[in-house]
Amino acid sequence: MDYPGSNQLRPIVGDQNRNSWTKNFFVWPLLLLLIQSRAVWADNDTFKESCEKLIGAGKVVVIYTDIVATENSSHTIKSLQAMSGKANDAYHSVYGLTHAEPEFRYEFQTRWRISPEGQTCMVPDVSIKLGFSAMRVYLARELQDSCRRNIVREHELEHVSAWRSHFGIGAKMLEEPLSAAFSQPRYYASQTQARGDLKPWVEGVLKPFQKQLMNGAVAAQRAIDSPAAYERVKQRLRACPPSSYGIL
Repeated sequence: MDYPGSNQLRPIVGDQNRNSWTKNFFVWPLLLLLIQSRAVWADNDTFKESCEKLIGAGKVVVIYTDIVATENSSHTIKSLQAMSGKANDAYHSVYGLTHAEPEFRYEFQTRWRISPEGQTCMVPDVSIKLGFSAMRVYLARELQDSCRRNIVREHELEHVSAWRSHFGIGAKMLEEPLSAAFSQPRYYASQTQARGDLKPWVEGVLKPFQKQLMNGAVAAQRAIDSPAAYERVKQRLRACPPSSYGIL
């Protein structure tokens, strides 16, 4: 029983309506955000589809330019030994030396597509040129007789052949993996972001292949200069007629 003037607490019916209104206040913006997000996702999908159709995959061209080795006989055995980095090796004589200057040059152009909102997709077209800026075969000045000169020349031309064939084959083998690396465009929030990523993207793909190519070429050169190969050359030199210069 309630008594007039009592301090008994009674529920306020209006609180339930307030809680319901508060929940709705937060639900509607959330629904609006979801609707907008779905519209953005749909726009992104449409942009990606149109981008892939319009700009397609990156184009990769790898060209190998051959070179003819020049011959130089102006250096002495001692000089060639110093050039080879074996000046302090008393048990190793350098009768010939091959000097190659490999080149791995590249250029790229970019194809862009930008949406009205500033979204950007891009893909590079890459052109690579492999070759040599110089290829020189040095024969020691002391090799005066044709027998020894030809033997040393043949050995050095193996080095030349290895350089040329390795780069020539490499040019053919690079196109497929590089085309795969640039087969899909990349997407960015703005053209500024795309421009900032362009060079790192291209160089990040090319540099490992360049390193792999050089490592393979150097390994091929070392195989030609193996102890067994040197011994075969020495045996052939010893079979030549006696030399007035006292070479083997």
